[in-house]
This record gives sequence, C-alpha cells and structure tokens, in this order.
Amino acid sequence: MADGKRGSIAGKIATPKVGVGAGKEVNLDGDSILYKAVGARVKITCAPHNNVLEGTLFTTCNVTNAIAINTAPPPPNPSASLASQPGDYHIIPFAHILSFEIIGPGERAAEAGPGFDGALPSISKVDLDALRAREEQTIREMKKKDLQKGKGVTKEAQDIFDTIARTLPTRWNGTEIIVNDAVIIESPYAIENARAATGKDQSLAHIKKIMESYYQRKKTTAPSNRPAVATPIAPRKGG
Repeated sequence: MADGKRGSIAGKIATPKVGVGAGKEVNLDGDSILYKAVGARVKITCAPHNNVLEGTLFTTCNVTNAIAINTAPPPPNPSASLASQPGDYHIIPFAHILSFEIIGPGERAAEAGPGFDGALPSISKVDLDALRAREEQTIREMKKKDLQKGKGVTKEAQDIFDTIARTLPTRWNGTEIIVNDAVIIESPYAIENARAATGKDQSLAHIKKIMESYYQRKKTTAPSNRPAVATPIAPRKGG
C-alpha cells in the first residue's frame, strides 16, 4: 500500500513542467508535494544538463525558491543530532527541477504529520530577522571597505593610506587623504603635502612621523638598495 502511494506521488511530478521547474512559481503550503517530501529519499533531475541527484530532501524554501538536498548516504542512526550527520548538500532552484521522484520514505518522528515538523533529524526554523541583520551588517562592511579604496590614485598613495589607517581613522575625500578629521594629505603625498586643520598641529606631527617611517621603510626595501648576491664560480677542470 505504501509503495503504491509513493509511486502515485512520483508519477504526478516525474515529468517536466508539472508543479515544479520550467520557471513556475511553487507555493509550499501544507498540501505541497515538495513540503510533504521533506526527510524522504528523492531523485531529482536538474536543468540545464539533466544532472541527476539522489539523496535526502533536507528542506524547501519559498523565500529563496529553492530546495536543499543531502546526497550523502543515509546515516545508520537518522535520529542522531544533525551536527553528527554526514552531509553533502546541494541547493537547487525550483526553476531548475525537471523531474522529482520519491524513492524512499525517510525517517520521521512517530505520529508526525507531513512536512518539516516530523523530519529526522529535526529541522530548526530559520531566524529570518537574524539573517536580515547579518545581510545588513555584511553590506555595511562592504561599503566601508569600498570607502577605504582611493579612486584615481596611485598604488603608493593607497599604500600610504593603508599604513595610516592601521592605527588612525582615515578616509578619502576625492584624492585627498583625511586623517582623524584633523590632517589632510594632498597629492603627490610627500611629507610636506600634509597639513593640519586649525589647532591640530600635534596631530600633524604624529602623521608626519608615520609617513617618514613609511618612506624610510620603502627606501630600504627598494630593489636598487638590496645587496647584490655574488654568483659562485665553478672550479675549472683539469688545471
């Protein structure tokens, strides 16, 4: 009886453009075949190269319009914690699913209904607020990093900027380097091109010391100043 039921489910969706794939929108309500199959062993054919994946359907998501399938062999103890389970996960967009076949019922909690709640190992709910906060933090960090890169400046100018920025708040204002909102360094970024805002002479002296250290270090590591290495001469044979 169970085998016949699984066969009828597979038959409904084992051909392209039925329920999933072909760019169709999928609604994961309580009657969705994908929703009910969470935790089951499935075989999926994917576009564009007709790749076939077989494994455990880990989750389905209407937010990302994708499923996650674990193609690792089923563990000997499916009820063990998720962290101890082997995993080889693949994310597949709904639109790439050409066919979807249930080949095994998978492990489920006793007397559980279909879907996420009865899956073993259990699937925790996704904290969307935490994901959005992480996304916003990543965007802020990317924007901050972009502001640290000068536009239309030389590599040396960027090196000077990075050297100062290691210890002091530093930003670009066009091609000018602004340090701690107190010192401005203009092109060509020599020590004499640094000037202080009114009443900020002490900050200027500190910045000049950093720049002096940078230029001294650059001078000592320049290729022309490196000691030549003598090439050993092989002894002549035969006297």
